Amino acid sequence: MKASIVTNIKNGEWLPVDAVLSLGLNKIVFLREDGGFKAHKIITGATSTNTIQVISGLSPEDEVAANAQFLMDSESFIKTNQ
Repeated sequence: MKASIVTNIKNGEWLPVDAVLSLGLNKIVFLREDGGFKAHKIITGATSTNTIQVISGLSPEDEVAANAQFLMDSESFIKTNQ
């Protein structure tokens, strides 16, 4: 069986799911800044297979780590700039 789902999802910025780390209600990415990476809060929308829509918090010029989980260890406390 096949089904089609029609939605209002607009074109926009999408990231690989692995680039986004969920902290409960907050979602973060690691934004490249001054030769390193800094945790940065974003607002996400729809998820499609291996990608997630970014509603706000990033500009098209921003560079983020491809795998957010890799940059965080279990003992870390993450502070975001928002």
